[in-house]
Parts: sequence; C-alpha cells; structure tokens
Amino acid sequence: MENTEKEHMLSEIISTQALNDYEAIETLWKVLTQVVGIMTGVSEIDLQSLDMLSGRFSEEEIKRLLKDGSVDSLIFLDPPLETLLTGPEEKSDENSSTRIIAKLRSSRDSDFREAFVNLGALLKRICYELTRSFKGELGDSDQEVLSSARKILYLLSIVAVSKLT
Repeated sequence: MENTEKEHMLSEIISTQALNDYEAIETLWKVLTQVVGIMTGVSEIDLQSLDMLSGRFSEEEIKRLLKDGSVDSLIFLDPPLETLLTGPEEKSDENSSTRIIAKLRSSRDSDFREAFVNLGALLKRICYELTRSFKGELGDSDQEVLSSARKILYLLSIVAVSKLT
C-alpha cells in the first residue's frame, strides 16, 4: 500500500473532527470499510471480515478499545440500545440487535476477540439502520448513540489504518 493512500485515510479520519456526528460516522465507516477491504479483500464489513480484522490487532489494542467509556455508553444506554435498534419486524435470530449486544456484554471480559467482532457488528447496525433515522432532530438517547459510535469508530479507524502495510 502506498503511503499517500494511508495518509489520505488518516486525513479523512482527522477531518471528521469538524463534522457533525452523523457525517463523521458516515466518513469513518467508509474509511473503515476501505481498510477492511484492503486487509481482507472483502468489499463489505461482515462478521468474517471483522474476525479477520481482529487478528491484525494486538490483544492490548482490542482490550483498550473494549474498555473505552464510549462502549459502556452504548451497551448500557438508558433506554437500552436494543429498543432503539430493534424494529417490530426483527426476529430474534443470531444477528438480532438484542443478541449482538448481549454477546458483546457477556464476552467483553472473557473473549475479547468475540467481543470485538460483536462491537463491529453493532457499529455496522448503527451505521446502516440508525443513521437513516438520525438525519432530523435528535433525542437525547439518539445523540448519545451517535456520539458514542463516533468515538469508537474514530479509535477503531485510527488503529486499523495504522495496521496497513
């Protein structure tokens, strides 16, 4: 990978500091998707590519990310994030918001790589489902979700770009 491409990605990440939460999340997700594509050859972030990405991070980097206060803000939100993410038509399957959040909560201290994958799945869900409804006026819970997701994506993107060779 060329240094100019890596520098461009870092510039995009840093530029999000001047954006609102919604725009920052869109930009950060785009950069993270590009990084995952370069690292894994997969053009979309899924559970498998998140697992592959976790292999590029050190145990300490993943644990530091999982211990960030923004992760706590997301998974212990009041009202619960599950109620904001889960639509009435969503079935309780392996990929439901409720299960993703439950797995993240339960594995955060015991299986950090699984927790990392579930955090990525949760961020994907926020990026694809919630940001569509967040274009208008935000409630306090909505703003907290976007703010926390933004902080996590910022940290995750910086570390991911640093892993590019």
